[in-house]
Amino acid sequence: MVSMVSGCLMYTVLVANATTMIANIDPAAKEYKSKMSRLEHYMTFMKLPPELCLRINNYYQARYGGKWFHEKDVMKTVSSALKEQILMVMCSRLLRNVPVFQNRDENFINAVLLKLEYEVFLEGDAIIRQNVPGDRMFFIDHGQVLMETDSYERELCDGDFFGETCVLTKGKHLATVKALTDCQCFSLSWDDFHDALEGFPDVKKDLEKMVQLNSDGGLV
Repeated sequence: MVSMVSGCLMYTVLVANATTMIANIDPAAKEYKSKMSRLEHYMTFMKLPPELCLRINNYYQARYGGKWFHEKDVMKTVSSALKEQILMVMCSRLLRNVPVFQNRDENFINAVLLKLEYEVFLEGDAIIRQNVPGDRMFFIDHGQVLMETDSYERELCDGDFFGETCVLTKGKHLATVKALTDCQCFSLSWDDFHDALEGFPDVKKDLEKMVQLNSDGGLV
């Protein structure tokens, strides 16, 4: 009897130690599980409908992939030089696809890169809506969207962009853009873009001329 109790106790200790080791090996997964548990309690308390709860859960999975992290916290722990290099690898090609950023001073491109924010949208999300004021543009890193106006439809995918009229003029969106798949994007706000422009008066003047030339509505 004593040996059986001893054996059970040893088994319990081994399981506890193994669980602790797993948690220590993958603290990001442990934190994600903890966050999801609190989220479940919140959704239950707020009596959110099941279909909305499912979309919220799907968003967290698409956004974090089962590992909890926060880009801003990560970026704060590296040097400004490393941060610039990380964003250059991740986003430089996206900026270079946009006419307003082509053939620009490298320092200006780097200044804009540091302003980009990572965002995730689920299939079916309306990312922007036609005739609604906006304050940011989007660069598609991975995914597909549908751009719709009263007169045409167009699909966009990896490397494409939309919403540039709002980052240049802070006007209304000229199209509605909906996610056809889960989408990983980077966004650039009007405030951040014009903050970056302050250090480059020549670029600012050139873009102001470009906006005037495109005032016929060629932007979205």
